Amino acid sequence: MKEEIDINLLADEKNEVAALFNKETMNQYEEQIVAVPVDYFNSFPEKLVAKIHTKKKPSLILTFNKLSIAAAIMILLVGSYFFVNKYNNSANDAVAIHEIPTAELDAYVSNNEWIADAEIQTEINKLGLNLDSDNKSKDSID
Repeated sequence: MKEEIDINLLADEKNEVAALFNKETMNQYEEQIVAVPVDYFNSFPEKLVAKIHTKKKPSLILTFNKLSIAAAIMILLVGSYFFVNKYNNSANDAVAIHEIPTAELDAYVSNNEWIADAEIQTEINKLGLNLDSDNKSKDSID
C-alpha cells in the first residue's frame, strides 16, 4: 500500500516537473540519463585513474608530521633559551667583595680559622714533614 503511494507521489512530481519544462527538454534530459556513451565501460578505468592522479592532494598525515616537527623544534629552542638565561642570571648574582661589610668578613675568618689550620696540617703530613719537636700535633690533648 505504501509502495503504491510512493509510486503515485513520484509520478505526480514527474508530472509537475514536466509541466514546468517543455516536452523537448524533458525528452533530451531522459535521453541523456538513459543513453550510455560508446565504449564508456571500456574507457572508464583509464579516465578514473587519470582523474585520481591529477587531483592528488597532500595527505593530512604528512602535513601533521611537518607541523609536529616544527613544533618540537620551537619547543627545544624556547626551552634552551630559558635554560641558558636562567644559568646566566644565576652566574651574574655574585656579590663583589667590597660590597660585604668588614664585620661580616672578620666574623667569617675567625669562625673558619680552624679549617685553614687543618688544611695546612694535612698538607704537612702529606709531605712527611714533622715540625713539632715532641711528635704531637697542636690540637692533641695532653
